[in-house]
This record gives sequence, structure tokens and C-alpha cells, in this order.
Amino acid sequence: MNEHTDSSAQEMSSSRGTPARDVAPTIKARDDIDGCGCLECRNIETTVTRRTVLDAFVWSVRLFRSYPSVVAFAGIIILTNRLLETNAINILPMPAISMIEATTAFAFIVLIRAYVGTIVAGELTSDPVTIREGLYRSFARMPALVGLIVLIVFSVMTLPFLILLPLLVLVGTVPGNLVEMVGFPVAAAVGGLVFAVPFLLLLFKFWFAPEACVIGQYGPIESLRISWHITTNYRGKFVLIAVIATGSALSIYLPTSLPEVGTGMVALNPVLSMLSASIGELFSIVWASAYAHIYIQGIVS
Repeated sequence: MNEHTDSSAQEMSSSRGTPARDVAPTIKARDDIDGCGCLECRNIETTVTRRTVLDAFVWSVRLFRSYPSVVAFAGIIILTNRLLETNAINILPMPAISMIEATTAFAFIVLIRAYVGTIVAGELTSDPVTIREGLYRSFARMPALVGLIVLIVFSVMTLPFLILLPLLVLVGTVPGNLVEMVGFPVAAAVGGLVFAVPFLLLLFKFWFAPEACVIGQYGPIESLRISWHITTNYRGKFVLIAVIATGSALSIYLPTSLPEVGTGMVALNPVLSMLSASIGELFSIVWASAYAHIYIQGIVS
């Protein structure tokens, strides 16, 4: 399927008397739907459930060839980010620059992931989503997504701190300077480990909550529950953790590593810096498609 078939799909939706804005697929867990939840009734092929995480990534790369709107929207956001890194943007007043930066960050982190997830849901159910339908679903889920993000940030920051709190109280109540007794490196390592382990665990458990919120149209709390369930029952759990870590690391590592290649070529260094940052952001969008695929795979299996 591709966006050339969107007009025919739009006409079919209208002929059935269904408003076009409401036809974007909603994929929930079997227990949360009325009627049969088998793959055939959902119009999902069995190959979808058999793909590995890396297969989902390769599939996502191919998907973007059929949906140029994803590349176009991503290109606009990436181009805006590159302009914000130049001096040309300084002609605008500072409040305007701050507004553009906030809008671009929100579009890149939230909106594009929601739009890509909707496109993936349509493709995997053989019910292609038009640009209008994808944008409608994305914007319609914005309030729930914002609430979800607030819950995730609060959880991953508060719960690890509560776990670390008894250790801080112990340090304060023990006679003498406990940090000096065990050494600062040891104290810092223990404190960092006590905070980092639950922080990373919660981040992993809530990783697919945005997809549950958009594709499944779950509320913020229910999205956290669904994501926790998917990451708990996923067959290749450790492979999934490795892939998420690799995808996130590449998106961060590329923008900082590629410019170092051109340190001997001062003239090319700014170009390499802009190119590497853009590649890293494109990688993030491809991973967003893979995450949507994994959500659907996990929710229907």
C-alpha cells in the first residue's frame, strides 16, 4: 500500500457513510475489544507476529518509500532544527525563537511518533491511512499523549528517588562521614546504581505507552499498563532491550561522532555536523515506526 491509494480508500470510507477522520485503525488487546480478536478478523497477517525486532526495523525503512509524507514531515522538522543551529535565526526576537524551539521539539518527540504509529497501524491492517486521517488521529490524541508524558516523567524520576531516599537517610544518620569512610567513587557508584537501575527499568517498561495511547486509543494510565504487559511478555525481551538501547545510542552518538571525522578538514566540519545530526534524527523516526510495529505485534500475539 502507498499514498497513491489514499484517494480510493477515502472514497470507500465516504461511501460506507463513515467520516474519513474516524477510519484510522484502532488496535487494542483482545480483552479490550468486542467480538472476535483473531488475526483474520483484525486483517493482520501472521507474518507480522513472526517478524523479529530487526525485521521490523528493515520493514520500517521500506515503509517510508511508500509514504513520502512521513519523510516530508520529518524533513520539515529536521530542516527547522538545522536552521535553529545557525546564526540566521538570530534575526528573530528571543521569545519567537523559544517558541519555535519548543514547537519543533514537541513535533519531533510527540507528533511525528504519533503520525508514524498511525501510518504503521494502517499498513499492517491493510487499511491505508491518508495524510488527513493520520494527522487527525495524531492531533486528537495530543491531550492524552501530553498527560501520558507527564506521568512517565513523574514516574521515572520520582520512584527511583524514593528508592534512593532510604540510602540518603542512612548516610545522614550514620555517625561520622560515611562518604569518606567508603570513598567518594564507591559512594557515587552505589548511589548512581540505586537510582539508575529503577530509572532504566521504568523507562523500558513504559517504552510503548505512546503507541498504546495513539494506536490503541488508551488513556494515559491504561497506556502504561499495556506497555508494561508488552515488555513483560515479549519473547525476545533481552534483544528488545538491546535494540532500544542501540537505537537510542545511535541517535545520540552519530551527531557527536561524525564531525570528529572531519576535524582535519575545518571547512567540512560544520557540514558534517549538520549531516550527522540529521541522520541521527532520521534514525529516530525509523525506530518510531519499528516501535509501532512491535506494539502491534505484542498486542495481537
